[in-house]
Amino acid sequence: MLSSELELVDLDARHWRNGWRLLVPPRVRAWPSWALVIVDGAPDRVLSVVVSPRGRVANPPPLKDLATYGAQLGASAVVVVDRKLVGELSAEIEGALRLDQDGVAQALAVLRALKPRAGKGVWTDPPLLELLPAPAYEPVQRTFDLLVPDRSALLAYVIEDDRSRVHTSIIAEKDGGDIVLAAQHRAIADLISETTLARDWTTNYKRVLAAVEERFAKPSIGVFLERATLDKIIIGPPDTLARELTAKRVVIDPAPAWLLGLLGGAAVAAMAGRAASALASMLPQATRERASAFAARASNAVNPFAPLGFDPIELWNQLRRHYRP
Repeated sequence: MLSSELELVDLDARHWRNGWRLLVPPRVRAWPSWALVIVDGAPDRVLSVVVSPRGRVANPPPLKDLATYGAQLGASAVVVVDRKLVGELSAEIEGALRLDQDGVAQALAVLRALKPRAGKGVWTDPPLLELLPAPAYEPVQRTFDLLVPDRSALLAYVIEDDRSRVHTSIIAEKDGGDIVLAAQHRAIADLISETTLARDWTTNYKRVLAAVEERFAKPSIGVFLERATLDKIIIGPPDTLARELTAKRVVIDPAPAWLLGLLGGAAVAAMAGRAASALASMLPQATRERASAFAARASNAVNPFAPLGFDPIELWNQLRRHYRP
């Protein structure tokens, strides 16, 4: 997915910083550090604490409640590891990693080593190990190839709410199954300036698409929206994106068929959910079971994420609570 020869061009420090802040939960932005706690057999038997980037903590407080320990240490996340597992984990992870693996494959290898030990020698807050699936790399690559064609570009733009300039941007080019190039708006600023784009972005985004095609590759997915709209989508109800699209506060162009299908399904489900529940309550149990089985088969037949073995939309719905202020 990420080429070993990934080319980074025309990066913008402001766009990079703003993009990072949009991706991470508010708590991580407030406390941009994490703590590693080594314990002896149980979480409450603390041997050593290291908080990045400060280093080792002298006389660390006792660990009674993992959910509040990070606040005591001034860290946004806490990872607790039983000392007996340190050597075992290191050996397993080192054995799974290869020099020719890309970053995604290496991260998945580490996650697969950690996940079976969640609550059994490894404890985390937020409890991401319990939530995050650990698929093999191959189905992730197959899904990526299914969703994004080779020799195409992906781009995402977030515009400042006052439309004065671009808040952050990313342009990526995919070829041979991998992201081979990543850039930001600076790469095409001579073709359309930030201020020109931002002033009337709902129309001028088409000039961005043309510039990306001229300089890199034909876009296969492009997303444009304002910062306040993105915040609303992240913390709002699951159908917020579909509603913002209808209101034209989000532009997805090009929009592949699989994405339109997912968004349309979310909108229909949001509108029909209450009525469907009321109707189902009036039907015989056998009829409800047959309808449920049919709906499940239909969903699997059109689900572009089937190779993954999990539903990333449902996963995101579980993770979103960590993004609420």
